Amino acid sequence: MAICLMLASCATKAQVRHKAMDSAFDGGDFIAMADSLKRNSKKLYGENGAFLFHMDLGVLYHYSGQYSESGKHFQQAAEIYHDLFTRSVSNEAAALLTNDNARPYRSKPYELTTLHQFAALNFMAAGDFDGALVESRKAQLLFNEWERLGAKDGKYHTDGMFHLMSSLAYERTDEPDNSLISLYKSVDAYKKGPVALPPEVEGFAYDRLMAGDRENDVTALGISSKGGANKWDAQQGQAEIVVVAYAGRGPNLVEENWYGTYIQGGRLQIHTRPKEGVRLTLEIPAPPLPAGKGGPGQKVDVKISLPKLRNDVSRTSHFTGYLEDSDDTVESVVVNDFEKQAKKALDDAWGDIVARTVVRMIVRTLAANETKNRTQTSSPLLNVLTSVATDIATDQMERADTRMCFLLPQRIHVMRFPVEPGTHSVTLNAHDRSGRIMEHKTFDNIEVKRGEKKVLLHHSFR
Repeated sequence: MAICLMLASCATKAQVRHKAMDSAFDGGDFIAMADSLKRNSKKLYGENGAFLFHMDLGVLYHYSGQYSESGKHFQQAAEIYHDLFTRSVSNEAAALLTNDNARPYRSKPYELTTLHQFAALNFMAAGDFDGALVESRKAQLLFNEWERLGAKDGKYHTDGMFHLMSSLAYERTDEPDNSLISLYKSVDAYKKGPVALPPEVEGFAYDRLMAGDRENDVTALGISSKGGANKWDAQQGQAEIVVVAYAGRGPNLVEENWYGTYIQGGRLQIHTRPKEGVRLTLEIPAPPLPAGKGGPGQKVDVKISLPKLRNDVSRTSHFTGYLEDSDDTVESVVVNDFEKQAKKALDDAWGDIVARTVVRMIVRTLAANETKNRTQTSSPLLNVLTSVATDIATDQMERADTRMCFLLPQRIHVMRFPVEPGTHSVTLNAHDRSGRIMEHKTFDNIEVKRGEKKVLLHHSFR
């Protein structure tokens, strides 16, 4: 598969990467896509995008079912993250003069959680639940650190789906106490995070915790039993077929320009120019401009670029499935929503992003203003040309950091089928928003032993 790599001089690698991969993704040939990324890694990622390079490859191999290869790249991405945990002074200095794209990409917290979640699912799909729990312990170390740093400010620091799947892994390895602890953490994380607690998870947790003599946990969580046709009702240790299904295309970051005026006296007023919708405005104190020929009250037009979240409209709404020997149809449950995760990540980081961007703009504006003052000549034409050239150079350095892993799905769904030991087949249907079936797939000859959990991965990226 060929990927177009025409790079406009003013485009960032993130913009080129999204343009190149967006159309290729629709083809669904994830192996060919991964091979193309490897061939063109320098143009699409550069040295500062090493984390995203391995994250993207891990995701693509995960979708293609090459779980071992996927895990290798997730491991490399995790190592890069930890290496970058200590800031590089030189990169921070470069970013202050140019833009945030000069900094190595460190990952958004939910992306790092997803890295370990997909790595755990690789193990689970291969039947290695002990390996999945290694990923659970790695993620828990991150959760502990994030809770210490940002929980009081309401920032992302735990994840409902991750603890839910960890509970499943602990149950499979015959650790019922740890399974119930993870289930408790799952409900607690959903209540604290951007993704709402699914009723099916609430009812399932209630039943399991009550059966495990954990009434105090039920009271602390404030949950109740939930009925309904889609209720999860597998008993502790019962054999199950668990389907994890990915629906739709995940969100992406784009660049949004803000325009305004830097006013002598120390005020910065900037606003968006939306084609439609509400105009946003910021007014920020700023250092005064050095007095030029304009004297007091001098004004300078400025522009800054900030990231903005863009969500695709997914045709895939939900999944249904049924066993070959059952008339009961099970509907999928949304256990993660990356539109909400990405919005939360941007909201959490917004203050820091704006602060860094404004500081850069101020530094560049002061430097440009000083340059104009020092290069004044007796030639009005030369003065105009110098001023225009300075403004163009300053403007071209302003680029928003729109890097993210946009290969993630829009939402993750789960279906659970309690089964008797034996050989089974499961048929899965992907539905659009009107309920019509768009795609279907049957998994045959699924051998399930007593107490075993078979995890199947499925996707519909329409």
